Amino acid sequence: MLSISVGSLSLPLDRLLLLLSIALAIFVGNIVGRNNKQSADGKIATLFILSMLVARLVFVVQYWAEYQGDSLAIIDIRDAGFNIWAGVLTALTLTAYFCFRFKKLRKSLLIGLGAGVFFWLLTATTLWLIEDTSQKLPTVVVNHLSGESVPLDNIESGKPRVINLWATWCPPCRREMPVLQQAQQDHPNLGFIFVNQGEHEAVIEQYMAKESLLLKNVVADGKAVLGQLVGSRALPTTLFIAADGRIVDAHLGELSSAKLKSKLNRLSTESHEVLSEEKK
Repeated sequence: MLSISVGSLSLPLDRLLLLLSIALAIFVGNIVGRNNKQSADGKIATLFILSMLVARLVFVVQYWAEYQGDSLAIIDIRDAGFNIWAGVLTALTLTAYFCFRFKKLRKSLLIGLGAGVFFWLLTATTLWLIEDTSQKLPTVVVNHLSGESVPLDNIESGKPRVINLWATWCPPCRREMPVLQQAQQDHPNLGFIFVNQGEHEAVIEQYMAKESLLLKNVVADGKAVLGQLVGSRALPTTLFIAADGRIVDAHLGELSSAKLKSKLNRLSTESHEVLSEEKK
């Protein structure tokens, strides 16, 4: 499951779990601290904010070439571009500092953080166990814009693939198309497939002509079956498929060029490991 729906709003599941974990940590830190008249909720909030800030800054530095010339993209965190390890290291460092500097807050701080981390580990592990971690690309029949039907897995088979679920009515889908088009041109060793969800072939062709998009492997999934099978309730969704057909990564929401590059780096690593295993 990639997202969860709350009414008409769809939220990425991983980000929702993180927000709930932070909220729980602050709540527990407040309750424990209230009993001792030493609440650590403010310190917990500060810890998470600074950790996220450092994680974002490290990611931006890491992919600085992608951000040059577009300063607004640096503060646009909708692409979820964060260096996880930088954030974790910052959180651990700040936790140690706060425990040393504010000894009276140590109990409520550690219990609050422990509750948040435990909740995140429990829910993430449960979801990991429920879902097949070696999930393969679902069997779906799609249509070329000419109307010819073809199994999705037959398109660009045998190589790592990036499968983008999109629609012409979706603003973030439209915004990320130039980024994906450029990546398709820059990475001929990867298969990029654009699976339109729920629209007729004529509508897709008209849109591509209007926007002067030069995309290869644009197909129609008229009943939006793929999105249902992979557990995505929102667009755009991008799947990253290793050479052996496993879904190794996914992204819900608009992709920036920096975030896409980080995902492609991981896809290349996963695919290299697959090839190494096959040679053994």
